[in-house]
Amino acid sequence: ISDTIMERIEQYLSRKKKAAKGDEADLYQKLEQLYIKKLWYELANEVKKVVYAPPAGLDLKEFYDSFISDFEHRINLLQLAEITIPIANHIFTKDRDGALAFLEKMGRTVKKDVQAKIRVDVGQIKLRLDNKDKNDRCIDIDTVRGLIESTRKEMEDKVHGVQSVHVAFYKVSSVYYKEIGDYASYYREALRYLGVEDLTSLTTEEKHVHAVLLGFAALLGENIYNLGELLAHPILNALENTGEVWIKHVLDAFNEGNIDKFNTYEREWSEWDDLKKRKSALMNKMRLLALMELALQRTSKNRQLTFAEVAKACQVEPDKVEHLVMRALSKKLIRGSIDQVNGEVLVSWVQPRVLNEDQLRGVANRIEEWTKDVIGMENVVAVNARDILTKA
Repeated sequence: ISDTIMERIEQYLSRKKKAAKGDEADLYQKLEQLYIKKLWYELANEVKKVVYAPPAGLDLKEFYDSFISDFEHRINLLQLAEITIPIANHIFTKDRDGALAFLEKMGRTVKKDVQAKIRVDVGQIKLRLDNKDKNDRCIDIDTVRGLIESTRKEMEDKVHGVQSVHVAFYKVSSVYYKEIGDYASYYREALRYLGVEDLTSLTTEEKHVHAVLLGFAALLGENIYNLGELLAHPILNALENTGEVWIKHVLDAFNEGNIDKFNTYEREWSEWDDLKKRKSALMNKMRLLALMELALQRTSKNRQLTFAEVAKACQVEPDKVEHLVMRALSKKLIRGSIDQVNGEVLVSWVQPRVLNEDQLRGVANRIEEWTKDVIGMENVVAVNARDILTKA
């Protein structure tokens, strides 16, 4: 480090120390000592703490230009990427184009480290999602789409195991799908994010927001019929003792294929326009789940459902049963055939789902019955085989 650079940095930190009080002054003193001693790893850790929780009045852009930029090439590139994200967010509040240019420059700086480059790209995606017009619409949505696709491919191809970049990527990609109104993709991506995130790091409010949004996405997302994974997730505990606890009960109703239970909460869910406007779609999904549940409750030897049974369980007119079953078949929720002559549906398979305790007990009972049948057949074979061997 040249004497000129050292002097300039000392002057900057000296000014900050004089303007600060108490612990803040000690902080700048600590940064100065670590810098002088060239303890780059320890310095990077302290700087990361500062940028993520800056003292009042600290200009992060100036902090970068006057301090960090002089030793950024000496620290771990992924650490550098993490440090630059809050700095870019700070710049964004004053200069949107400047913030994006800053991250593009940092992307070139850290490009030798795949994870660091991905982290910077994810930071850029977030800023572009935050870059909205007066109607609160994302200005760069097409650019964001391209960045999401390219970053996902690079992450899947080059990053193995679960790393910190997965947390950042899945979080921002779920925001993208929410922005474009793709409920199904948001549902899948948000669950991935929560699957790698440390839930203890989220505030109570953040957990509540995630639970509400995931609940809505599960209900409204196209081709989402496996709700058990969400129902088993601890994030839904954030709904307890809140005005939105009904979401959990409605999800239970869907998972159980319980139309009456769903209708019980109509007053609550109809207060939300997104759900009220899609009442017909919700009922169609509920009827398909009711059909799946009806088939699941039967043993493999007794999956011949009459049209009357389907009509009653799914609450449809008898003449609508065939159409309902055909939709279930086309969506691969069930496999089987329709016997129009006898008015029956033969179900040979039901799409696997994450089951609740009651559903699991039902499966266990059917396995027990199947075991008894196998033992009975084994005894029959043993007896008949003895007769055959004797005759032989």
